[in-house]
Amino acid sequence: MAGCSNSKQLIQNTKMKKRISISAVAFIAIAFSSLGIKAQTPKINLLIKKEILIDAGVEKAWQVLGPQFTDAYKWASTVSTSEGQGEKIGDIYSERVCTTPMGTLKEKVLEYSADNHLLSYSFEGMPKMVRFAKNTWQLISIDSNQTKLSLVMEIKIGGFMGKMMKPMMK
Repeated sequence: MAGCSNSKQLIQNTKMKKRISISAVAFIAIAFSSLGIKAQTPKINLLIKKEILIDAGVEKAWQVLGPQFTDAYKWASTVSTSEGQGEKIGDIYSERVCTTPMGTLKEKVLEYSADNHLLSYSFEGMPKMVRFAKNTWQLISIDSNQTKLSLVMEIKIGGFMGKMMKPMMK
């Protein structure tokens, strides 16, 4: 009987070891996947869309958004200074440097169309977790005294802090 008891105990120990090793592997897999430790970690994309009605005609609104692109300090409360740099593109410079509470941001114009009342630019100088950020603004005439501003912001974040911050950035 003692041999039978030892066999049962050996089988139970083997089953327990298998459960522990399977549990350990599962735990490690979950832990590493939640930390984002993979061979290739995909970028996390955030897309923010907003529409605002402006009580002004499209041409008057465009003067602020387009030709006065470098004067963001005049209308953006978080911008204390702004200035144009780079090459001239029509009415504006190809870059804008803004001083904000987050520090100095450099914005590079990607697309500018006075005919379509469209401005698109990317950011440099964002926190390291932000891999890429782009704003696209477009004005659409509703009538002679009202304009719709369509804003689309695309943010690509990455790394551990990016994953941690994603829920707060929505």
